[in-house]
Amino acid sequence: MVRGALLVCLVTAVASAQPRPPVPALVGATELWNAPAPAGFIDDPIATDDARLAYVVADAATKAELHVVTVASHDEQVVDIAPVTTHPIALQLVGSRALVIGQAEDGRQSAALVDLARKGAIVYRLGPATSIAVIARDGRTRIAVHRASPSKAGTRHEVELYAIETGRRAEAGHALELDGSGYDATLDFRVNHWAEGMTHAIGTKGGEWDRKENQRTPDTEATYDLISGKLVDRRPIEDVIAQRKRFQVLADAGGTLDFLHMTWDNTAVQIWHGGRPSPAELDQPISNYDPKSLQGIVAPDGSAWIVLKVDPVNPDAVARKKADPEYLDIFHAGPDGHAVRKARVLATGVRHRFGLLGDKFWLLERSNGSDRGGRALAIYRFP
Repeated sequence: MVRGALLVCLVTAVASAQPRPPVPALVGATELWNAPAPAGFIDDPIATDDARLAYVVADAATKAELHVVTVASHDEQVVDIAPVTTHPIALQLVGSRALVIGQAEDGRQSAALVDLARKGAIVYRLGPATSIAVIARDGRTRIAVHRASPSKAGTRHEVELYAIETGRRAEAGHALELDGSGYDATLDFRVNHWAEGMTHAIGTKGGEWDRKENQRTPDTEATYDLISGKLVDRRPIEDVIAQRKRFQVLADAGGTLDFLHMTWDNTAVQIWHGGRPSPAELDQPISNYDPKSLQGIVAPDGSAWIVLKVDPVNPDAVARKKADPEYLDIFHAGPDGHAVRKARVLATGVRHRFGLLGDKFWLLERSNGSDRGGRALAIYRFP
């Protein structure tokens, strides 16, 4: 730690003693639109479709305004969603309407579809529930409403699906009762992690007695579908140690199977798709970046957008005795994992959150000293 501190001081001193040539604020991108928060902050949930971007301006107390921007014209609709929630956690554009999911102080979630053309009039409400999420199932967009409640075994999990356009219940699921360790004795099934808005519980299914062989068959990896009430996608466990390590990562993934993850030694980026990892090969040295800055998006085909921030005192910079500019670098990786840097945004002393908008991207400049929201939102296009 002392050596690291000395290196930082050395690089900082040398950099400050020598005047730096100006570095471009943008490389490989052009800013199209920028909106600083007029009051309060721009909250975390942001939604897009092919032509629009939706965001919320809030003050963490009484104010919550939904803004929907048409990118081509910069026209903007603003509606008050405080009657729905003052703490939105997710948005979804639904034609001329928008689904708003909010969280109450007790942690429970509720949702409402608001009509943009009618000043935010509420079309329907759902909840409260333990969690609410928009998912794709059988080619349709559904709202998954999950409720967890105490039971004799431990916790009873139930999920229902609703049509996003009307709020009508489309499917009622089957209950899954788990003890404190996540085990269902009836199914002989232990849950490790969840996916698809809590409609899929993924874990290990105990083996069954094989009378012919007079022995128990090996455990398998399986998924319990709470909507159909069936165990699906059963797979043999070929390497117990590898599966245990993979399950540890998935248990911390926040209910998704598609995400980016650094290897344990921070020497490579992994693209996790369908709950399984594959390596990403960046066309820049991974040692130039702060591993904690990793973020991005994994597409349905396994391709990915990878975003990393340059560590100004990375090993190469230390060797040159000159700090590197703090660029936020944006890479695109094809399904083969080969990642090419597409754009750079100068982000000295600033944190950003990244998202896609069709063939463009947006960045939310995070507020200093706060993990909620940001102070400015911008849209960029690639050249």
